[in-house]
Amino acid sequence: MWEVSYVMTPDRGYFDRAETIVWETGVQLESIRSMEFVSDGSVVIVYEIDGSVDALRRCLEDAPEKVVDYVVARDADPVVIQIRFYPDETLKQLLSVQRSFGVSVRFPIRYVRQDPASVEIVEVGPREELNGRIRETRKLSSIHIEHVHPYHPSTPRWFAQLTDRQQEVLRTAVRTGYYRVPRETTHEDLAEELDCCASTVGQHLRRIEAQLVASILPASSITEAT
Repeated sequence: MWEVSYVMTPDRGYFDRAETIVWETGVQLESIRSMEFVSDGSVVIVYEIDGSVDALRRCLEDAPEKVVDYVVARDADPVVIQIRFYPDETLKQLLSVQRSFGVSVRFPIRYVRQDPASVEIVEVGPREELNGRIRETRKLSSIHIEHVHPYHPSTPRWFAQLTDRQQEVLRTAVRTGYYRVPRETTHEDLAEELDCCASTVGQHLRRIEAQLVASILPASSITEAT
């Protein structure tokens, strides 16, 4: 089994035309917590959002031909909304591809950009199935591969998302006491062991630490800090 992470951007700039209407209200789609297919052709998607719930309500109620129903969890942080709706043809095709292969999606699916819409997807499955799914998805959207790793269920997701070189740097730093108190090794020591320069070690460690912090802090905390 393998794990692949990639960023997907639909060719037309959005997954469903409803997204463009949502953007006009100032509401940001943060992530997708879950997705369920209904026999009548509609889908139920649970989103985390950032923005005015009232503005989003008005937007949804203005599209009765598309939106079947919705439920808002106001007390959640971030705000969570479950929407059942009929997808556009392109989104329907993408969802069909997602269901056609023996691959599982690891939720949440995170939005990395709004306009145009891009999401980061992590999937697990046999290599051949993953390759087939990505190949078919590329017919409808651009794909940027973030990482590909053998899948180990016990491996934390943030660690699996590091490159092979970053994992090697982190293991070496931990083994040689870089994160002990007091610190027992330096960038120069690590550079000698890893056969690179000290500035490269520092760059790797900063990126590793940024990935770890982003995986621990809630998305709302990161947004507030920036």
